[in-house]
Amino acid sequence: MLVSVATMAQDNSLMFTKGIPQSNQLNVAFRPVKKWYLSMPALGSVQMNGANSGFSWDDVIRQGTGMRSDSLIVDLDYAASQMEENNLFATEASLQVLGFGFAANKWFFSFDINHKLKAKVNYPLSLMNLRYGNWNFEDDKPINHSFSNMYVNGIDYHEVAIGASRIINDKLTLGMRVKYILGVANVQSEYMNLEMQTLDNGTMLINSDMAFRTNIPLDISYDADGFVSSFDVSDEVEDNLTSTDNVGWGFDFGATYQVTDKLMLGAAVNDLGFIKWTGETSRLYTKGSFEYSGVDVSDELTGDDGDGEYLDQIADDFEDAFKFNNDVEDYKTGLMGSFNVSADYQLKRWLNFGVVSKNYWLDEKLVPQVTLATGVQAGRILSTAITYSYMKNAPANLGAGLALNLGALQFYAVTDNLSSALKPETAKYVNARLGINFVFNGKREKKQEFIEITEE
Repeated sequence: MLVSVATMAQDNSLMFTKGIPQSNQLNVAFRPVKKWYLSMPALGSVQMNGANSGFSWDDVIRQGTGMRSDSLIVDLDYAASQMEENNLFATEASLQVLGFGFAANKWFFSFDINHKLKAKVNYPLSLMNLRYGNWNFEDDKPINHSFSNMYVNGIDYHEVAIGASRIINDKLTLGMRVKYILGVANVQSEYMNLEMQTLDNGTMLINSDMAFRTNIPLDISYDADGFVSSFDVSDEVEDNLTSTDNVGWGFDFGATYQVTDKLMLGAAVNDLGFIKWTGETSRLYTKGSFEYSGVDVSDELTGDDGDGEYLDQIADDFEDAFKFNNDVEDYKTGLMGSFNVSADYQLKRWLNFGVVSKNYWLDEKLVPQVTLATGVQAGRILSTAITYSYMKNAPANLGAGLALNLGALQFYAVTDNLSSALKPETAKYVNARLGINFVFNGKREKKQEFIEITEE
């Protein structure tokens, strides 16, 4: 996690940078262009998001004080003070292989082929509290640790998506997108209960009851009793990239409502659906208890000959206590869906203000984000946005968006976390999306002004 600190924002700046076709992916009811667009193959949208709500790199590696003021130190106490009881590490990446869309009277249609990767890990503060060991010597009492709030889920998949939206009346537009999913890889914790308890007499108890599912091809070896003795990733893992064994469906729903000529409200639900994993599946599970009451090391301390085999015996006892079983069975996972609500106020033709709340679920816990935005447009040539986002345990995130149109050729780049590029060591969230499109909006309509003359 330390290495991955600077690697989940949600492309909120994309929503308010006008004229970018990929904003339709945030709300399928959006009509980002007037005529049609074509995304540059494999370069239409390259997206990378990452987050660690618990701490940043700068929270762990800090300037020393006193006699160590000229050195960098590992400060786990300060890092722990920045964490909550439950913390989120997440990463997301997507590549638009192909994309195009077009308007047809009251309809707008889009087609996409994307490759997506999503991973989320929920980890408790108790992981950091392991630095205290298992005994409080000041109060002369044991320290217990619980890791039962941990959660892991990662999916990698291809999707082929067809979307359509329709103007219902002069205020309401509705949209829907259907996705055919081909799963590539998945790792998911089905449940995880892990407790470390120390009794008053010093005896330590570790109780474990957990299960994991995966479709990653594994070379598994078994002992004489049928338990898993070892496993390794198979050389056939690359075959998963082209596998058609893991099939699923996804759905996006969106709506916009034009309250006034200047104010538009939006709401969307994205990535509702599932993948059924049937190829190379494994369910690894274990339930056991390990008791450690200490070892006799008197021979080693006095210099007498000792066999030194007590460490090997502890390792063997620990392994015997937590033997893994493996079942091969099909299973389903969700697509880590999200929903958002937005408001966009077009004060002037060249100036707009907006707000969006984007939310997603992690192991039945709601993780919200809120973004405020200001957008400025210079005709059809340039569109910009400045955003400010509040995210879990990180209230200050300055973002920006830019779309440059050179005729039909469009270059764009957006980020919800501009500060992470300036000071990556303090970043908890990193987000960027960029791409190249061909956008055709037709001739621009001239705004006519009418002067009414009356006679007295």
